[in-house]
Amino acid sequence: MNSWSGPGYRGGLPESHDPGRKRIVGMSIAVSVALLVIVCQLWYLQVLEGGRFQEASDKNRIRIRPIAAPRGILFDRNGLPLVDNRPAFTLSLIPRELERDLDKRDATLGRLAVLLQIPFQELQDAVAKVSSDSFLPVRIRRGLSIADMQKVEEWKLELPGVIVEVEPQRVYPNSRFAAHLLGYVREANDEQLKQGRYRRGDMVGQTGLERLLDEFLRGKDGGERIEVDAMGRPVRLVQSTEPHPGAQVVTTVNRRVQEVAEKLMEGKTGAVVVMDPRNGDVLAMVSTPAFEIDRFTGTIDRDAWLRVMKDPEFPLLNRTIQSQYPPGSIFKMVLTAAGLQEGTLTPSDSVHCQGEFPFGGRVFRDWKKEGHGTVDLMGAMAQSCDVFFYNAGLKVGAPAMAKYASAFGFGVATGIELGTEKLGLIPAPKSLRKGKPPVWHAGETVNMSIGQGQLLATPMQIARFMSAIANGGVLWKPRLVQRIERPDRGVVWSDAGTVNGHVELNPAVWAFLRRSLWAVVNTSNGTGIAARIPGLDIAGKTGTAQTIANSKSEKGQDHAWFASFAPARDPEVVIVVLVERGGHGGSMAAPIARQIYNAIFFEKVASLDISG
Repeated sequence: MNSWSGPGYRGGLPESHDPGRKRIVGMSIAVSVALLVIVCQLWYLQVLEGGRFQEASDKNRIRIRPIAAPRGILFDRNGLPLVDNRPAFTLSLIPRELERDLDKRDATLGRLAVLLQIPFQELQDAVAKVSSDSFLPVRIRRGLSIADMQKVEEWKLELPGVIVEVEPQRVYPNSRFAAHLLGYVREANDEQLKQGRYRRGDMVGQTGLERLLDEFLRGKDGGERIEVDAMGRPVRLVQSTEPHPGAQVVTTVNRRVQEVAEKLMEGKTGAVVVMDPRNGDVLAMVSTPAFEIDRFTGTIDRDAWLRVMKDPEFPLLNRTIQSQYPPGSIFKMVLTAAGLQEGTLTPSDSVHCQGEFPFGGRVFRDWKKEGHGTVDLMGAMAQSCDVFFYNAGLKVGAPAMAKYASAFGFGVATGIELGTEKLGLIPAPKSLRKGKPPVWHAGETVNMSIGQGQLLATPMQIARFMSAIANGGVLWKPRLVQRIERPDRGVVWSDAGTVNGHVELNPAVWAFLRRSLWAVVNTSNGTGIAARIPGLDIAGKTGTAQTIANSKSEKGQDHAWFASFAPARDPEVVIVVLVERGGHGGSMAAPIARQIYNAIFFEKVASLDISG
């Protein structure tokens, strides 16, 4: 038998040395490894990363469109809206649908900038703030006109990623209506976004009641999941969630009174506060000049913002609570209360006024150059005789005046919850020399007796002070909101009013104060005669506060005050009017108060009901 034909040989060579078999085995191993890698990769993609890729796939065909919830409505005490909502067009960009190529993206933004006259840099900055993969709209401009909306629609194919949405927008009776009271809303700023409570594009209350009540006024946004085609055009609605509107707020404000007061203060710088002395309700709060609310709701460029900030009339300043003024002759009521209560004054005290009061090497003058003649306490109050009160101040003393001023709420916050409130100032004794005990200087006491010198108060403090005289000593915290309601839950918050102070005076002192204030308006020589209305007893006090030393002879340099209440026997309304650099309170501020009283008590009484 041939030795080369055994089982260990094939084709003349040993099987272990067959090169074809080696190649087959190698190829089999390589294919097996490749298949294993593919299987592992498929498992990784489908099992481990499947959710992410599914989400990415959905994002390529599903657009999530937020639906902004309408902001809650602010109503006046009679159910009239102080601010409402209306549908408005909003220009937005969807970063994920913008061109990926930067040059092409800039070309799109450039077309949009030219089309709607929007600064190109503003568009670039807006896009840079969010991820380029975001499908959430980035709001660029709110309140587009119909013409602007039509331009965008006409150029839609040339503007990928640019959309126009319909959103609720705040609308006011006029652009400056109750600006400091209501405040304004605008997109959450960077500081607010850091708080984690807001998303970019959310409209947030920035000042006034809009800020104070933001958590109630902001509703819960809804949304839609929309299937779109490759061009980003809607194909069908996949899912929809309805938005929930914000809560409705019933304020204490009377819209008609607010409108009348604002109209009367047009062209003037100053403040008006109308308050119910029975519960502290603020019926109207006016600060002029006011700012245009609409300008702050939308985008405001740097130049426009600087113009507002540098305006010498300070339109952003809420003068009712943030400006401090010498109260002038209104403070004579505090002096009178202190003197009568402490027994250092009596109603029969009298002084002969010749128009001057020499004291300490200086002459203090009366507002009436020729003087008032002989006057008692009641006559001095009615005619606002400065010389009488110079003498009275020295009798009563600065410590007693400061004590009763503090009791009446001077020098402390009223508690109104509407932003930063100034405290006013009650003068304090000073040291003549270092290390010596503080003392009251007689000259400062004389100044303080007519509400001048370092003494300062806000119009809101004066309104609360006058309310205390009207109601017998109760210091109410000014109330702006009666209740907050939700359609599905009813009343979720209410305020019955808060007393934060009480002044204890003898009933005879209260009676004298009210009679003397009635005399200011209703006697022939009273300084408040310009506020008189036949058929309505008004009690009040004029004030002419110096802005520079010895300025009473300089027309236009003094602040004009009038603080009052009516009806005198059973007060329902307190009105405080301040006109900066308005001159005499009797000739400038009192007539404004008279017209507000006339509107409340005699014009359309039903719509001006203040008992709600």
